[in-house]
Amino acid sequence: MTKPRLLFFLSGLPEYEVLFNIALRLKERGLVEPVCFSTSGVLRREPRLKELVSQSNLNFSTYPSRWLKLFTKRWLKRGDAAITLVDPLFDKSPNRARSRSMIEMGMPTIFIQHGVVQDKLNVSADINNIHYQSKALLLFEELFSPEVLSKETREKTTIVGFVKPLLFPTRKPKHALPKHKKAFLFCHSFRWKGRYGEEDVSRFYNLIGKFSENHPDDLIIIRSHRAKSRALYKSHEKALSKIPNIIFSHAYKGPLRGMSMTDILELVDTLVSTASTAILDSVYMNKPAAI
Repeated sequence: MTKPRLLFFLSGLPEYEVLFNIALRLKERGLVEPVCFSTSGVLRREPRLKELVSQSNLNFSTYPSRWLKLFTKRWLKRGDAAITLVDPLFDKSPNRARSRSMIEMGMPTIFIQHGVVQDKLNVSADINNIHYQSKALLLFEELFSPEVLSKETREKTTIVGFVKPLLFPTRKPKHALPKHKKAFLFCHSFRWKGRYGEEDVSRFYNLIGKFSENHPDDLIIIRSHRAKSRALYKSHEKALSKIPNIIFSHAYKGPLRGMSMTDILELVDTLVSTASTAILDSVYMNKPAAI
């Protein structure tokens, strides 16, 4: 009998963090055939993923991101169902054409949670009683705002726990860090409209500024969500960049460029963060964390 084929689209590090080990486990169990597609860009940006893929014995195909976005139905025909980080009805990402094709083809999907606080899942800034098209929803924990989802959707949920284990060994930065007694990582997720306002952002950065002045011998590392810089807090970053014991963890620039969250956590003694999976990453690495 032919095994059901479950599609995995690994466009970036977030998808690898959540989905890769699930694909491995399904392959080991032998009841489902994982069919994996990866963008070539993510393997180029994070070389450690190449070794994981080469050792996995998974059915893997690698293409440029634009190919996976353009020929959506061609790739979807290789599977019977797909596991996704977003329900097809709510996909506003650059991959939304794939989600639309899933809907048109009637492809069953399995949704899996990837953020501790996730819009239109356990919080909602606008509407409640939301219906998910996915046949099953895999969640970290019980919903703390059940009214966000419709009764029909809630009945499709299963609690599976935190699903983002360490993928690969951490690495050291290419440049030596300033001398320090202790190192503190301050993280935030100031990216949602309606979740945080300018006052929240100002309070966060003012806290860091005062802390750094009161602890001149300690190193302060600041990291935004996915190490990206956004207009909402650029002016605050510019102001704090003048303080000698503060450095930033940015994706594409600075002394810590290209380093993952777990890479940065390995460098520090303590994490302070807004509500985020960064807290759980820290706990699983045996680092003290504060919210």
